[in-house]
Amino acid sequence: MSWPIGITAILGATVAANLVMMRIANNDPSFSVEPDYYKKAVFYDSTMAQTHRNLDLGWGVQTFVDSFVPGKPTRLRVVLRDEKALPLLGAAVEATVLFNARANDVTTATLTDEGAGVYTATVPINTPGEWEVRVSAKRDTSHFTSSTRITAVRATVRAAGTGR
Repeated sequence: MSWPIGITAILGATVAANLVMMRIANNDPSFSVEPDYYKKAVFYDSTMAQTHRNLDLGWGVQTFVDSFVPGKPTRLRVVLRDEKALPLLGAAVEATVLFNARANDVTTATLTDEGAGVYTATVPINTPGEWEVRVSAKRDTSHFTSSTRITAVRATVRAAGTGR
């Protein structure tokens, strides 16, 4: 009469293992899906048209991030230049920031015009490594978009590297 108990135990262990695997799979912070990926695919022509508008504008972008202290937000700086490599003044700038290894955690910030084509915002960059910064800048009727990568480092790491 012990074989039904054995079969029940095996089935129960299988169900328990599957539940544990489902819990692990659903709590993976590195899993991500591009937001609105289907909409972006459907409107791929508009994405390409925006790329051509970016080239026609001739604007340039550079992104920088200060070294961070864990648990505290850090400063993101975006430098915009016009087609003559002069500072782009008076633009409305937004940035979307995401850590490449945890791309499901996306932060969007509106940047403040600091003058001389420099725009800044405080963002929650707390992990060292490669980050993607998607910049959207509008001035008058012109709209410019760009995607860049930055490397975030802890303040203590940067100080050690410079000998301070």
